[in-house]
Order: sequence, then structure tokens, then C-alpha cells
Amino acid sequence: MTAQQSPAIGSTGHPVSATRYILRSRLLRGSFVSLVISGIGISLTIPQITLFLVGELHLTEAQAGLYFLTNLTAPIVGYVVGTLSDRAGSRLLVFRLSVLAGFVGWTLMAVAMQAWMPFVINAILLSAAGAGAAQLQAAVRDELNRSPTPADNEVVAVIRMAMAFGWIIGPVLGAVLGAVLGLRPLLFVTGICVLLSLVPLIGVKKSPPFVGEPARTPTSATPRQHSIVPLVIFTGIYILIMCGETVKLAYLPLYMDGELRVDAGVRGAIIGLQPLLELLLMPLAARLASRFGIARVLVVGAALAIGAHVSYASASLVDAPLVPLVVGQLLMSGVIATFGVLGITVAQRLVPTRVGMASSVFLSAYAINAAVGGFAGSVGATWLGIPQLFWIPAVIAAVGAVALIVLNARVPLDSRDRVRARSTPTESAEAAAAERFD
Repeated sequence: MTAQQSPAIGSTGHPVSATRYILRSRLLRGSFVSLVISGIGISLTIPQITLFLVGELHLTEAQAGLYFLTNLTAPIVGYVVGTLSDRAGSRLLVFRLSVLAGFVGWTLMAVAMQAWMPFVINAILLSAAGAGAAQLQAAVRDELNRSPTPADNEVVAVIRMAMAFGWIIGPVLGAVLGAVLGLRPLLFVTGICVLLSLVPLIGVKKSPPFVGEPARTPTSATPRQHSIVPLVIFTGIYILIMCGETVKLAYLPLYMDGELRVDAGVRGAIIGLQPLLELLLMPLAARLASRFGIARVLVVGAALAIGAHVSYASASLVDAPLVPLVVGQLLMSGVIATFGVLGITVAQRLVPTRVGMASSVFLSAYAINAAVGGFAGSVGATWLGIPQLFWIPAVIAAVGAVALIVLNARVPLDSRDRVRARSTPTESAEAAAAERFD
């Protein structure tokens, strides 16, 4: 049985623990804690940002949705920052500079008095911050390429779970702090949290880019060049499938607050339910990908996205509207668990000689999701109203699901997994990895 067909098995016959490898690597440990802190800070504010724009700067709901269009600068910034990271010789230096940009951006947002200011701040400073933060994911991939483990998918899953930890706490805390302190102080708290994400990586040696192919694949004197076209297409598909997440974060709080009159604590709990479930599903998604292949798991995730948005859109059709909202959160947690863990792995393997650029371009999709979702939500709020506007991301996700199937038929997303499974025995890889991480 190949490594793709079953989870990595150690000499004792038990599944390999990804946590063991993370605890033995100072870089992986620091990255995990840093992402937890950053996740808390960002999730304090993102579900409240439309409330800030509408309540403090007096934008209409449709205008507030257009705020997310400023994220269209993200792919350009991501490409530039990622390329710089590949050439600079230190992923962590780029990450640290991005954290400073994020702190300045959120601080300026907190004192903004003109409606145009958040748009400019997000387009420049926060886009740069997001692109730089992607270099932590690139540093993790470099570490795994230099010291491969038989549980690479599981290691990436645990690292990606860090943000989910933050999103469990952040939305509830943010809703309460926003109600007690006000939304402007809340934005400043986000800036402080972003700055504190530097602390876990203090003293960690610079993480140089890994040059060449991953250690488990055949090497040659000159690294093979890879086209970025499949990466761009895959990123676009991810945007189609995930754009509804921004619609949810922008308009679900408005729906619960304005029409359902749900108190702040319950609103935060419903938003925070999703990342809690993600923590349980991310390791499962990684194991399923090892057993059945990444492509199959991603297709299931795309189907869950369609179901989630249909559930949100149906809230006004039932007597207990919170029930379909909770069901939607359950389904959406499966979407994030699959694409959040496996998407970055696919992107990095599509262009393995430029991992920093691949990471930034793919993770810039989060920002583009916000732009596409913001536009879709703005149009939907005007034409359909809340919650019927969720029919729009449901249709968009369906288009993305079909495109994913077509892409996999042309460029098999599991092809590199098959090469790795044939080229490296699992047990010997585990032993070598354990020695290197020690």
C-alpha cells in the first residue's frame, strides 16, 4: 500500500504524530504560536469591519461591501513580496517587515475620520502585511523540503490550524469588546496583536529559501522551471469557491444584528463556531488526502461550499432562522478545513522552485476573495437583500467546483504525491526526519 493510500505509519504501526515534528523544530513551533496570535487579532476585527464602516464612517451597506474591492491589489503585492522573499535569503525578514506594515495599517485605521482612508490603508499597508505573512507558510515548506517527514500533510494541517485557534476566540471577544469599548479601540487592539505575533519568532535563525526540488523527488544540476499558469488557475478556482466566506463575514453579522436582533455574544458564538469545527476537521482532511488523494478531498470541499451558501440563503424561509445559519457554519468549516490545509500544499507543489512566490500568490486569494465577495455582497444586498444575497456565492462556488474538476483532468493535482510515494519508503523517511529535527 502506498503512502498516498494511507496515512504515514511509523515503526510501531501507529500514525505518525505531526505534533512531534513541530515541537522539535523551533521555526515550526514559533510559526504556530505566531499564527495563533495573529489569528486572534485579525478575527477580532474582520467580522466587525462593516459595522465600523457603517456605524463610524456612515457608509451605506452597499458602500461598505465595496471596501473589500481594495484587496484587488493583493495579487500584485503578493507576487512582488513573494519574489523578494525567494531572492532575499530570509523569509523571516520579509515576514517581520510585513508585521510592522500591518501594525501601522490597523493603527491608522483606528484613527481614520474620512471614508476614503480605510480603502487606501487596506489597499497598501494591509495588502503588504498579508503578502508578507504568507512567507511563514513558505518557511514551513522550506523546512519540510530540507527535512522531509512522512507526515508532511499533517504537519501543514497543524500549522494551518493555528489561525483557526485564533478565530475561535477572536470573533466572540471582538463582538464583546466592540460593544463595550467601541469599534475604534478594537481596531487598535488588532494592531497590537499583529505586532505581538513577532514575539514567538524572536531568536529564530533566518529561514533561507530552499533551492531546487523537494528532497523526495529526483534532483538535477539545474532546477527545472515550472510554469505559473496552473498556479494562477488554481488560485482563481479557490477564489470562486471561497468568495462567499467574505460575504458571510460582511453580511451575516449585519443580518443577525439588524433583522434578527441577536445579541453580541450569540453573534460572536455563531461566527466562532466555524473555526472550532475546523480544528477537528483539518487533521481529518489531511489524513483523507493521504488516503484518497488531494483532488478528491478538494472536490468534496467545493460541494460543501455550495451547500453552505444555500443554507445561509434559506434562513428567512424557516421559523428558526438561526438553525440554517448554524448548518451553514458546519458546512463551511469543512470547506476551510479542506482548502485551508491542502490548497497551499498544491500551490507550492505546482511551482516548487519558487515557493515564496507561490505561497504569496495563493494566499493573496484571501484578499481577492474579499474583493470578489464584497462586490457580490454589495450587488446582492441591493438587488436581493439579506440573506437572499447568499444565492450569488452559491452559484459562483458551483462554477468553481466544475473548474476544479476540469483543471485536475488537465493537470493532476496528486501527481507529485505519487512521485513521492514511489521514491521514498515511509519508515526510512520517518527515521531520517526524526534525526534531522533532533
